[in-house]
Amino acid sequence: MKNVVCLALLSLNTPVLKAFAPIRQTPSIVRPYAINNAFTTTTKTTKTTLITTSAIQTESQLEEASLEKQDAAITTTLEASSSTTTDTTSTEEDDENAEFQKGFAIIAFITLLNASLAPVWHVVFEGNGPPPLFLNAIVSVTALVGLLLGGSVLDDSVESMSALAGAEEEKWAWKSWRGGIELGFWKGLGTTCHIFGMSLTTANHGAFLLQLTTLIVPVLQGLRGAEEIPARIQLAVGLALAGIYAFTQDPTKATDIIADPANIQTGDALVLAAAFFYSIYDIQTFYWGREVPRTELVTVKVGFQAMLSVLLCAIGCRSEVLDYIQSGPDLAVLVPTVLWSGLIVNALATFLQVGGMQAVGPTRAQTIFASQPLWASIMNYVFLGSLMGVQGFVGGGAFLGALFLAATAEAPKVIDKTEDAAQES
Repeated sequence: MKNVVCLALLSLNTPVLKAFAPIRQTPSIVRPYAINNAFTTTTKTTKTTLITTSAIQTESQLEEASLEKQDAAITTTLEASSSTTTDTTSTEEDDENAEFQKGFAIIAFITLLNASLAPVWHVVFEGNGPPPLFLNAIVSVTALVGLLLGGSVLDDSVESMSALAGAEEEKWAWKSWRGGIELGFWKGLGTTCHIFGMSLTTANHGAFLLQLTTLIVPVLQGLRGAEEIPARIQLAVGLALAGIYAFTQDPTKATDIIADPANIQTGDALVLAAAFFYSIYDIQTFYWGREVPRTELVTVKVGFQAMLSVLLCAIGCRSEVLDYIQSGPDLAVLVPTVLWSGLIVNALATFLQVGGMQAVGPTRAQTIFASQPLWASIMNYVFLGSLMGVQGFVGGGAFLGALFLAATAEAPKVIDKTEDAAQES
């Protein structure tokens, strides 16, 4: 019976047990699965986070590496640029120094040519010499002919300066005529006074007094507001004035009898006037050389100078010229003088001066021209036996002292009026 009851109970409880079986089984089966899923999800998230973090770190490292490469490239570029700039600056400085040395040599050569005029003109005026205005006219015409025939050859043969007007400038423009006429006017007046003065004064007086250009040019530059006049230049002006007074009191010596003692002071005054005109000419040559092609500027200048000198000769000494020609000039002296003064000193030296002046500037060029009395005195002594008296030595010493002060003064400072006006406003 007990077995029958138990079997009956078991048979009755089976559906119940079956019904409750999932409930009992669920905790033991579902919970481990959920935990496993959660763990797996967390693991995946962690791995994703780690991968993402690693990717960010890697990307950051790549960006840093890229920036470092860019910085290195920029540094290399800057260093190369700096090196190039340094090399360019060094090259430019070398070129400027070479050009200055070349300009210095040109102005020194012109100084020797100008110094040679002292004995040459003095010889031609000895005895039956030509009227000064006539000599000036034929010398100027000779220079013009020489430039018309050989100007292009000179332009091709003589190396140009960087500051000169280039070939791209308009050919034979109005400014070419304007610049050439202005230069011809000042040089024509200077040459006329120079030749006329040299016919009346002594060779040494003419050579020394003409070098007032060394003082006049800086003074004119200061008065124009282009440069400040250094204190040494101001002292040189006062010393030169004292020297000029003593120098012009020197009487004619036996070895220098070509000049008439009564006319020496007139001749000195004319040479001083020539120095003033030459000073303006030098300053304007520096300006126009940058504006007008060299050959055009020199050709127009010499052409106008020739026309002016011929006009002055026709008005001032026509009868004297006729008398001179009829008396029979000494062609053995006149012809070499005209060729040397016209072709070499007036044509060649003028052509070279336009370029040389650009390299050294008008004020510094005068410090080179200051040596002209030395060379002229040597030439006068060699060819003429010309000497000076006591007053001449005193005045000449003072004058050379003034020239030394001018030559050794600090470079004049250029005044920038634009900056001054801006500061005032």
